Amino acid sequence: MCFGIAIPVSDLPEELVEQRSDRVAARGPGELRELRFTFRDPRPELPLWHGNRLVIYPWGNRDGRVRLPRTGWCRRESLEAGLWSHLRPEAVDIPAAFGLEKGVWFLIEEGIRGILVRDERGGPHAYMLTQPASHYYRIMTRHPRMPVFLGWQI
Repeated sequence: MCFGIAIPVSDLPEELVEQRSDRVAARGPGELRELRFTFRDPRPELPLWHGNRLVIYPWGNRDGRVRLPRTGWCRRESLEAGLWSHLRPEAVDIPAAFGLEKGVWFLIEEGIRGILVRDERGGPHAYMLTQPASHYYRIMTRHPRMPVFLGWQI
């Protein structure tokens, strides 16, 4: 499912890094600085390409007052079966260089597929698309689902 992602700050606009400076971390002393986004954050957010703009929107829905699925993920099978069609989902790409699942960081080559839906007030919410985990992903992370990656599979 991927509970977190990281993007090197060198891949992001300076303005965005400054706005989210509380999310900057380093893998180790003197190592690559990156922006990290996790679903367990007090206000979970996801960066995504919407049109030609890189934006940051709330990650899913953890608020019972919002009438959207109370999760951060959308099963690709559910989307393809039309179970999200009433929300008029838009396909989006989530930039990511690393993913985090059950304490295991792993490399992501191009990014992750997602959807953008709007709540009853028009507020945007991003959901990460998932699919059944490959054998390798399941062994690596001990999780039965994995993100839908852009351009390649683990």
